[in-house]
Amino acid sequence: MNDILNKITIFAHLPEKIKDQLSEIVISKNVTKGEVLFHEASPAEAVYFVNEGKVKISKSTPVGKEILLSIRQPGEMFAEVALFKEANCTYPATASVIENGAVSLIRNEELELFLYQHPELGMAIFRVMAERLQISQATLRDVALYGKLGALAATLVRLTEDYGEASENGVIIKLKLTHEDLGSFFGATRESVTRMMNQLKQQGILNKHQGNIIINDLDGLKTYITN
Repeated sequence: MNDILNKITIFAHLPEKIKDQLSEIVISKNVTKGEVLFHEASPAEAVYFVNEGKVKISKSTPVGKEILLSIRQPGEMFAEVALFKEANCTYPATASVIENGAVSLIRNEELELFLYQHPELGMAIFRVMAERLQISQATLRDVALYGKLGALAATLVRLTEDYGEASENGVIIKLKLTHEDLGSFFGATRESVTRMMNQLKQQGILNKHQGNIIINDLDGLKTYITN
């Protein structure tokens, strides 16, 4: 079990003695693409961690449109917003598996008790929560200040930071996303994203290969969020 904990960012640097204690409350399981780990508004019972594969976090609008909030990859935590909340609280979003793999979970009451006993771990979780709040605020800022094209550019820049891999032709975003997926990050339609992607492609800023987006001119892309 400690091998799993070593791959989770917030646990990796804990002393082995604490990891041994933590391993007693960790539950791990294999997951398959398309599996829903929990639904929005279902009882918030646990905090999750990605061991292998990828998980998307999304919300639905009143008319049924999906808004993609984030994609979690190995070593990352999700559903931490339910910690220290009142009884009967619910998950604010839906978590779905988009790549076969494995996840771990810790029941809220057990993790909360563990955090009281080991406050140094609590600080690490609060830092993650603060960073994610900043990203959410940045997304709103991007749409307000730079419009949809700037928001798309900012989304692509963040994706290169999280999933980018350098190549001869530029930075490959190692995550296959449809135009609808991209638009759901910042509230744009598939048609709108297609037009903007074509514009960026014509300018030589990006292209696609085998379903992956390749950023050919990262500096050029960033001009849409700095001007």
